Amino acid sequence: MQIDNALLDQMTQNIMGLFNMAGETHQEMVRQIRDVVREGVEHFDLVTRDEFDAAQTLLSNTRIKVEALEKQVVELEAALAKKGG
Repeated sequence: MQIDNALLDQMTQNIMGLFNMAGETHQEMVRQIRDVVREGVEHFDLVTRDEFDAAQTLLSNTRIKVEALEKQVVELEAALAKKGG
């Protein structure tokens, strides 16, 4: 994945701006930093751990089915070769 440097620069400026604000409470600063980071993460089109795990399970199940079908094709080809020859 290629990282968009302009986006990272903007995120860095936003975060530094948050630290430079006078009179902000710690909780407000943390909230705003989380908002900035969340926006950056959304830009990279990342998936949650739950979505990743679900996709990984689906892929694993699909791989098992494909392997079973490959075995079945080999068996059918062998049976056909035996009948034909």
